[in-house]
Amino acid sequence: MKGQGVATVRGNRSVVAGIGQAAVLALWMSWPALSAAQSVPPSVIEPAVTFPVTSAAELITPLAAQNADAEPAPETAPLRSLWADPRAVARLFREACIQTEGQPAAAVDWALAQGFSPVDPMRGSTDELLAGEPGTVLAAPGSDSRVLLVAAEGSRCTVWAERVSGPALRLALVEVTGELTGKGARVQLQVERSIERAGAWRTQMQWRYRRVGGSQDFGIGAVTTLSATPGTQALNFAPMPAATGIAPDGVRAP
Repeated sequence: MKGQGVATVRGNRSVVAGIGQAAVLALWMSWPALSAAQSVPPSVIEPAVTFPVTSAAELITPLAAQNADAEPAPETAPLRSLWADPRAVARLFREACIQTEGQPAAAVDWALAQGFSPVDPMRGSTDELLAGEPGTVLAAPGSDSRVLLVAAEGSRCTVWAERVSGPALRLALVEVTGELTGKGARVQLQVERSIERAGAWRTQMQWRYRRVGGSQDFGIGAVTTLSATPGTQALNFAPMPAATGIAPDGVRAP
């Protein structure tokens, strides 16, 4: 990626000082412990930045100051671009994360070809988005940094989308998993739960995925708002331990 002028970012926690105490607290808060009845296997994949994050864009300082007379758009206002369509966000996740199997170089190359812009690490807390690991954060064109692609080492790939309907994005992701299954991939829903966090209900879903002819299992995960009111959503892709009894071609061994 060096030849294309894209800098690989390593986290620097000193940059969080400029994004406000509330944002920092939101970044560092993890899911509270679950009860025994709600326990989830340790193989569940979650985004590096956990909720309650109210705004993906709050992590990145805007390139230019906004008009002082303009009223800030409410966090529940839908995006006024192609990214307002949850299917576009799901397609972004499919192409950038699933099709590349989370390989950061491939994900970044694809994103640059689509007009994504690398986020300068000095403009915000890319460290938190990358969980301190090497990687690259890119903003989707026309999204005002409210749709972010995070490509990290270890084949971890996340899409953050703000002001998008949670139920509609879940449906779009289910359609994507159906397309993968139709092409011969092994896709199995393993986790589906709804949890209240910071006064808001969110749905967590995770599929175990293995491409045709592949030998590595990956987790396809979604953490989305339960209500249809536009909010911040996260789609995540990361390696998982191989399932017992599954042959390399994705067929269960006899």
